[in-house]
Amino acid sequence: MRCVTPAAVLCLVVFAPALAAFPNDLPPEKRGVPAAVPAFPSREGGEDIASAIAIPTVPYVDGGNTCGHLNDYDEVCPYVGSTSPDVVYSYEPPYDVCVSVNLCDSFYDTKVYVYEDEWTPGEPLACNDDSESCVDPPVAYTSWLESVPLSAGHVYYIVVDGYGGGCGDYVLEIDEVDCPAPCVVECPPDGLDEGEGPCYDGYIDNLNGGCGSNPIAFSELAPSGETIVVCGLSGNYNDNTFRDTDWYLLDLTCDETTLTVCVEAEFSVIVGIVDYGLGCENITGYHEYAMNTECEEACFTTTVPPSEWAVIVSPSEFAGFPCDSDYVMTIDGYDACVPVERASWSAIKGMYR
Repeated sequence: MRCVTPAAVLCLVVFAPALAAFPNDLPPEKRGVPAAVPAFPSREGGEDIASAIAIPTVPYVDGGNTCGHLNDYDEVCPYVGSTSPDVVYSYEPPYDVCVSVNLCDSFYDTKVYVYEDEWTPGEPLACNDDSESCVDPPVAYTSWLESVPLSAGHVYYIVVDGYGGGCGDYVLEIDEVDCPAPCVVECPPDGLDEGEGPCYDGYIDNLNGGCGSNPIAFSELAPSGETIVVCGLSGNYNDNTFRDTDWYLLDLTCDETTLTVCVEAEFSVIVGIVDYGLGCENITGYHEYAMNTECEEACFTTTVPPSEWAVIVSPSEFAGFPCDSDYVMTIDGYDACVPVERASWSAIKGMYR
């Protein structure tokens, strides 16, 4: 499925839930609220990559204020249109290592990303805007890259940035951490094959791109009294500007239904459900959704009124995941639809004559 901007129609329902296409998914407000300025001696990051402050060794702690700097760089992870000023650090690891890049203790709505060897716009090595892992941050929406793999012989540029046009005091902490085990998701023997091959640059999803396909296309799932297991592929394509989104149509027109949907994927995943009975043009956001990182299950349980409903699986990020990345989805509660027939009193009496 092709998605270009947050203004595009429903394909953007699977974009990160705080995008403009999802007013019901937005946090009450997304801002950095200045708190007390930390007493932190600092030389502050460099203006750009050419003047980046070199990090001599890890662990490393530094701080400063971005407000007096220029908006040299920006990356989408997942919010677009940032005009915040930024500062840059550089690090050349002496050996292969994974590092944590932490802005949790900063005092404005931050963003952080890393380039390898040079500025690669649209293709950072890693990027984070809002981290749910930060514990008691001074303000909401600070950032944390929990494990970034770095290789000896390369130089890495760490950009301290912000959301929107925000700027302020930051604290940057970099530490060595254990590298995570490779993420592998395998299809169980009872899994249904989505039937879609890997996406690629220029790909058009005519199988199950949902309201983003032309014509509209779904994978229709049959009800079952048991857990439904679906195995599929997804990822990023078109130079990390598109995400393959898979729509699964459920016939829940008979009665109110409670569903539990879970997805484990080899990519950072978002899974949600929308009321397709409204028509593509009237869908403005998820009825319910869940997100998680790769190889961590994302689940939600929700009760929906009678209608046709679509479950949507997609990467939550625009970059970093190949098109042949596997996922496994389970759905519980999708039982056979049994219409209730209304009988007249005469018909009921006739049953006993």
